[in-house]
Amino acid sequence: MQKSMSQKSRFIGSVAFVMLSFPGALLAEETPVHGDSPGTVTAAPDHKTNIVLIMADDLGYGSLGCYGHKDIKTPNINRLAAGGVRLTDFHSNGPFCTPTRAALMTGRYQQRCAWVPDEELSPVFREQRKQNLKQRWAWGISTKELTIPALLGQAGYRTTLIGKWHLGYDSAFHPMNFGFHEFRGFVGGNVDYHEHVAGYGTKELDWWMDRKIENEQGYTTDLLAKHAADFIARNKAHPFFLYLAHGAPHDPWQGRDPAGKKPPAETYREMIEVLDESVGEVIAALHDNGLENDTLVIFTSDNGPAAPPGFSANGKLRGKKGTLYEGGHRVPFIASWPGVIAPGTTCGEALMSMDLLPTFAALAGAKAPADHVIDGIDAMPILKGTPPTGHRNLHWQSGNSWAVRSGPWKLSGSGGKSLTLVNLEKDIGEKHNRMKEEPERAEELMKLHREWIGSVGER
Repeated sequence: MQKSMSQKSRFIGSVAFVMLSFPGALLAEETPVHGDSPGTVTAAPDHKTNIVLIMADDLGYGSLGCYGHKDIKTPNINRLAAGGVRLTDFHSNGPFCTPTRAALMTGRYQQRCAWVPDEELSPVFREQRKQNLKQRWAWGISTKELTIPALLGQAGYRTTLIGKWHLGYDSAFHPMNFGFHEFRGFVGGNVDYHEHVAGYGTKELDWWMDRKIENEQGYTTDLLAKHAADFIARNKAHPFFLYLAHGAPHDPWQGRDPAGKKPPAETYREMIEVLDESVGEVIAALHDNGLENDTLVIFTSDNGPAAPPGFSANGKLRGKKGTLYEGGHRVPFIASWPGVIAPGTTCGEALMSMDLLPTFAALAGAKAPADHVIDGIDAMPILKGTPPTGHRNLHWQSGNSWAVRSGPWKLSGSGGKSLTLVNLEKDIGEKHNRMKEEPERAEELMKLHREWIGSVGER
């Protein structure tokens, strides 16, 4: 590679940025929002569309009935797809949770995101960063980054995050510092589905009501669905953005019964089916409050699956969570908006997580400053059936691993070396390496990758 990524860019795009869970109590110190949210907002349309984004956690491309899984019951998600458009070429920006969520929130490649400087961290985290730059929990994007809730909030939307944040554990990274008016859920990578303690052995409560830790009894997926329905009912009189970020089916693999003894694959299936029930509750809440025709509903996943043995999660795709094979980042995506998006349609255009911010901003009549780089595109014309007018290349970077996509061609490599070239239209399973057959194409794609590294590695 002719030009390496900066330390900042390499870290945020790498495996190392998948933050380990950390005691939620360290977030308890309230941090004020750092001034007004960045960005300017144009006059919004008279009639504003509600936006509901439902994100599953580690849900594979082939893990739903409407994506070909024959042994799982997902009737509510299937109906959502039947009433709207189902994408077959949608991708997360990364193969892990945190990088994708950074790109989603900012509408740009996560490698561009600004770090929170030391002075914005609490003393505990500042010392940990000083001692060891690899302390995952001492890092996160700056509140000065332009985000979906900040943009929509300025355009008159009521915004909430219900569920998983996973964009930082220090008080500097609290979701309400990024434009959310309400927060109910957990800041870490996962929680126990019954006790709501943080994962990875910390055993500290990670269940929040706005800026306070406040536990409640119940199964995590059910509780999040209940809070989402309540938010819809409370905000039916004005436009809202509901970001329902589920923990399911991320581990720990736990069903509704705390004493359940099912095999892991059966428990995993139950978790997805309960997730499906939660989607049904959200749709029912929209219907009960007369908001179905005024709401764009999107269902997707943050990255590929980490499923237990015995569960077929990815269909024909190769790879899983953590890899840059298609199975690590090609995920389900369904969009429904009665009267606007044609029902029962399928779309094969390539889109990414970072496309959601410009899509939502356009619906709200909001615009980023002219000098602010947004890598995503407004996907609404595509979701409504209009083919894109231009061509763009897509990029992924995770640690030293990388991939670049141009049309159907995908080149993958590590560091400065190209390793595999595939044509995804003919080889969705990435079984046939065509490097030797297409050396010029491989070099062309390698050049695109180098240029991209140069652009995102400098701020």
